[in-house]
Amino acid sequence: MVKVLLSPSEIALAKILKGEAITSPLPELKGADILVYTKHGLVGMQRKEVPHDFISSFTDGRMARSMALLVKSCTFTRLVCEGTFRYWPDGTVHLGMTKDKKKIPTRYTRKHIHGMLNDVEFVKGVMVRRTDDLDDTVRYIRSVSEFLSRDKHTGLYSRPSAQGTWFTPKAKDIYLWLLQSFPGIGPTTADNIVDEFGGEIPLAWTCTVEELAAVKGLSKARAKEMWESLPTTAAGTSHRAASGSAVDDLRKLIGR
Repeated sequence: MVKVLLSPSEIALAKILKGEAITSPLPELKGADILVYTKHGLVGMQRKEVPHDFISSFTDGRMARSMALLVKSCTFTRLVCEGTFRYWPDGTVHLGMTKDKKKIPTRYTRKHIHGMLNDVEFVKGVMVRRTDDLDDTVRYIRSVSEFLSRDKHTGLYSRPSAQGTWFTPKAKDIYLWLLQSFPGIGPTTADNIVDEFGGEIPLAWTCTVEELAAVKGLSKARAKEMWESLPTTAAGTSHRAASGSAVDDLRKLIGR
């Protein structure tokens, strides 16, 4: 199933994507050069080569029209700036050289470019994404399609692993790492809590190691390792009978 539609003007992209995309007038009706259909919604992208196409689209009004349509028609919106803005020592935009090796004159400066980009992001609410070249734009389109094909995205929920003094975390390292996941608890306070409770923390497993190992995706070896890294309630206590008093006690201790 083809999920990417390209504007008829995107000939270069179509040559690279080939069977991954089809050409259609629909993207232009939605203010886009590229449309990506995903289970999470429609992604609309405007692709601008910088600096020439980017600047001219502002001066002739194309940028304003396309941004308005994008925001109205698409769930996710992107302005893909392809290439790198360069500037002369006087701050004007580098548009290249003439045949007699003189710089092409322009009134646009670094400040103008930043203003244009700020207008797109903060006024229109369209995220700007920079790519190195056409091939990099293709990689970005593919990454968006692949990323939004998933049901869940947990990358930003992941925490760095607990690190011990010699890289292998000891029990106390894990205690300190866990405590610092509570809002407002830094290294010093976490260390004080562990000291207050005789080198442990007032948190404990409230399930059996067998119940822990029954969790989907968790091996018996990993469950055992986790089990042994923290204190436990009375041996054999099931989570169905255990209370949450340990967590409550900790919250009272830190005033949360």
